[in-house]
Amino acid sequence: MFASALLRSSHPRLIVRAGRASAGPKFALRGYATVPGGKPNQARMGQGGGTNAKSNSSEKSIFGRFNEINPFALVAAATILISGYSLIIKPYFEWRTDLKKRADERVKEEEIGKAGYSDEEVAQFPFGTKTVVFVLGGPGSGKGTNSAKLVEDFGFVHLSAGDLLRAEQQRDVSQYGELIGHYIREGLIVPHEITIGLLRNAMMDRPESDRFLIDGFPRNLVQAKAFEDTVCKAKKVLYFECPEATMLERLLDRGKTSGRTDDNIGSIKKRFRTYINDSKPVIDEYAKEGKVMTVSCEASVEDVYKHTHDQMKALLQDLEKQAVEEKQTKEKSDKK
Repeated sequence: MFASALLRSSHPRLIVRAGRASAGPKFALRGYATVPGGKPNQARMGQGGGTNAKSNSSEKSIFGRFNEINPFALVAAATILISGYSLIIKPYFEWRTDLKKRADERVKEEEIGKAGYSDEEVAQFPFGTKTVVFVLGGPGSGKGTNSAKLVEDFGFVHLSAGDLLRAEQQRDVSQYGELIGHYIREGLIVPHEITIGLLRNAMMDRPESDRFLIDGFPRNLVQAKAFEDTVCKAKKVLYFECPEATMLERLLDRGKTSGRTDDNIGSIKKRFRTYINDSKPVIDEYAKEGKVMTVSCEASVEDVYKHTHDQMKALLQDLEKQAVEEKQTKEKSDKK
């Protein structure tokens, strides 16, 4: 076999066949050799007198063996290969993928834990000493614009529930990002546990501040009750009353540059329905308690803020007066 392979490799035009001879040398090598300047002639080396036809038939018999393979054997081999992939290779890669997913989830949970506060820290924070004013009104009524001016004039910290939710949606390690995105696109109210948790953490991030404007919250009575039960009671509600046509015009104009996913006609109409069905009853409920300061948005921007400023100034003066009276009462009680 070695000699046959050697001859084939050294002379590409020579077909070599090895076989047992009846007499003489052990191997008989037959083939065709090219004579310089002529046609191929049969060359005989050693004993035997085979023909070219016989050599070709031998070659065909070799390749013909492939046709003799049992098709059931091929099916069996393919089945074994597929089974090997299904039983060994595929489960291995699935295991690796699951392992990486679990590791990523652990990292995410650790980051989420770092971003929040412990139950003990929440319990020790003096929420009850803070002045919280809810800022309500339909979408596009001017809540954010007027809140920003109140921050400058009265030292409030402005917390926009919508901005906090959008920021949480974009945070890489957020466990609520996809859920928040769905609710915002559909113009629905995000579960109050998420929103209140974000507002509470934002207040705790500013422990030196005593005044907070919470804009766009609560969106329904359930949120209002949950916030007052778990965080603190609001001193007042600042309500911007604005016609729907005016709000629609403002929102469509804002949508040209805001980049917000909910500043489109479809989401705006859904937000209007949510506001009328869920948020308006909150205003009506606080109005029964005498806690609503109403500002009409049909006047000029300057006049709207002047009215807002005057009402907020009066509220803070009343709160300061109330605080002084409570302090004096306590001092008298301690002397007794």
